[in-house]
Formats: sequence, C-alpha cells, structure tokens
Amino acid sequence: MIPAATRVAARRPFSVIMSLRTAARSFEAHPFQRLSLSQKPAKADWSNEAKRVGKQAAIFFPGIAMLLGWPMAAKHVFNGHV
Repeated sequence: MIPAATRVAARRPFSVIMSLRTAARSFEAHPFQRLSLSQKPAKADWSNEAKRVGKQAAIFFPGIAMLLGWPMAAKHVFNGHV
C-alpha cells in the first residue's frame, strides 16, 4: 500500500455522535462557573485598587512623556547641530 493510503486507513472513522457529545460537554457548567452559596462575595478593596493605579500611573505617564518627548528635548539640547 502507498504510505499515505495506510495513514488514511489507520485513522478512526468519523463519528457524528462523538463530535456532538464533545460539543455538549463544552457547554457543561463547571464549579468555577457556578455561584457559590456557601460564601458571601468579597467586598471591593478600593484602597488597594487606588494604590495599584497610582503606582502604574507613576511609571506610565513619565515613561510616555520620555517616549514621545525625546525628539523635542534633543532639538533643544543640540540646537539643530547634529
């Protein structure tokens, strides 16, 4: 037999039922998707969120200013003499 033909013959036959079962299993609810009845949801921790956003802003805005402002700074430093 031709090698390609042996590979095709060795494959499992296609089953519509198996593919439907796999698709149905993907819709099953999992524990992480269900709402827990035994615990209350955690309250929002706004102080930690404010700290996190503040730290990110302290790095982001000066970094963007350097990234976008270096051509203007170079123009003033070198006075057009490059």
